[in-house]
Amino acid sequence: MITKNVVRGIALLVAVASPLTFAATRAVALLPMQVAVIANGNNPGSVKVAHHYMRARHIPAKNLIVLNLPFNNDNVACDYYDARIAGPIRQILRERHLQATILCLVTTYGIPLRVTGGAPSAEQVQELMAVRQSLLQEEPVLRRGIEQFKAIRNSGTLTAPLSALPPPPPVSAIAPPGTTAKASQLLQQLQLVLTSALKKLAHQPSGSIVPKNILSLLQQYVGPGGLVRIMHVHGDTAAAEAQRTKMAQMQAAVSDALKQFQVLNLRRYLEVNRRKMRSLQLKLFGQVGLMEQLLSDEAYLKQKRQNSALDSDLMMLWTPNLPHVGWEQNPMCLTSWSRSLQREIHERIMMVSRLDGLSPTMVDAMIDRGITVQHQGLRGVGYFDARGLHGLDGYSAFDRILRHTARYLKADSKMPIVLDDTPALLQAKNCPNAAIYCGWYSLLHYVDSCQWLPGCVGYHVASFELQTLHNPQFHGWCINLLEHGFCGTLGAVNEPYLFAFPDPKLFFALLLSGNFTQGEVYYMTVPQTAWRIAYVGDPLYNPFKHSPMISVKTLKADRLLRRAFEEMKMVEGPTGP
Repeated sequence: MITKNVVRGIALLVAVASPLTFAATRAVALLPMQVAVIANGNNPGSVKVAHHYMRARHIPAKNLIVLNLPFNNDNVACDYYDARIAGPIRQILRERHLQATILCLVTTYGIPLRVTGGAPSAEQVQELMAVRQSLLQEEPVLRRGIEQFKAIRNSGTLTAPLSALPPPPPVSAIAPPGTTAKASQLLQQLQLVLTSALKKLAHQPSGSIVPKNILSLLQQYVGPGGLVRIMHVHGDTAAAEAQRTKMAQMQAAVSDALKQFQVLNLRRYLEVNRRKMRSLQLKLFGQVGLMEQLLSDEAYLKQKRQNSALDSDLMMLWTPNLPHVGWEQNPMCLTSWSRSLQREIHERIMMVSRLDGLSPTMVDAMIDRGITVQHQGLRGVGYFDARGLHGLDGYSAFDRILRHTARYLKADSKMPIVLDDTPALLQAKNCPNAAIYCGWYSLLHYVDSCQWLPGCVGYHVASFELQTLHNPQFHGWCINLLEHGFCGTLGAVNEPYLFAFPDPKLFFALLLSGNFTQGEVYYMTVPQTAWRIAYVGDPLYNPFKHSPMISVKTLKADRLLRRAFEEMKMVEGPTGP
């Protein structure tokens, strides 16, 4: 039977020694024939860089796409992007029968950096109003739930009929009535009271039967997805066995529905998918799940259509009618990828990288430097510059990720690793032979924090560092890292938020293995598409191809890193997605 012996301390889940030499075992990585190069026909420097790169990497001539764009403009409007950039690229690839072959797009010097937004469509405005109306309609349901779970918290029972409970008093005046902020506040209160009620139930005598009215209440507010996580069946009677079977069936149904949700979320930009996701949330996680989804959809729909990285939009080249409303989940990111999810991807997600810098000559030099370093091997030190943050906020969380990355690589790779965990930036005089790097913050204020080796790869986590690559007076990190010999880096064209940056552990572990080019590494680690981060560097560059620093065995021992081999096998195989 289902009892009150709930796992104590449960919180409501609503929102989740190295060998001396290493060999790169992956037979095939990204190939030159799978790369298309995009140039601006009105910018001689752009065409020059494109031809130089294609000769250097032996990319077929038919893979060159020349667009008719303004001579030198970092910004284009989203309508212009759709009509003059994405549309022509799709058309040319189809006309040349390359749509199944090309996996990677390379933008060059002279191709704009940013896509700026216009006004939301009438359909989006109408849907946003409908979502807000739904949130307001759910407020009385949340208030009833708060009172009902308070009764359980206080007495362990629910004595009054569900319909007979009086409405609770007003929550507070933090947000005025009739706003989505009020709905969010009510939801948070419900979650707190519900957690307290579950703890109360957990302290009931083992074997006690949960009353049907409480089960019905839980079913209404947390759904089967919540029930299977908080309820346990004890005993060896026939009735208990029947209940265990029922719970197992419920768990299987929840798992299947969650897979459906993941597939729908891949194309969240479709209004019909958002409606289906709300229905699934209600079915899976009850009123709480529905409210979470409504609030998420409201945030999604009210985003301003502005300043995404053009290269990030190009990752969704084959997505029809890209709405330009904000980020989309990157289904190829290792943190969310799975074999079953891959089979559900309707439109290929493209690898995209940029060959850009202060001048065409500088970009050509970066291309040549990368080819030389790849042949010779990149041998040096890895530097990770944390800030000594140890709190519970998001900044401290990223600092912990940096520390964890450094410790992981120090333990499991051949590369010497240096971790600085103080507020001050690293100082170049103390940091020779830098081969890889990740640090933060020093917004728009580049500092020579290391002595960079030619061909270095890494990134500095801060906002706005990729606002431009063409102004020599700009003090951002991207332009200066490239000027100091980097062959691969990434940055933000506008405020991206911390969650938008690749996980440094995943990024550098894959790169150091020599099994993946930097274009593939970025593709598998950037969390969002159609957002504000872009990668600068030759996507075919693999500095550790001939001198791996971490073993395949080590990568495959990690549940996320092991996905990379299967993902690239599916993406770059004979058929692709």
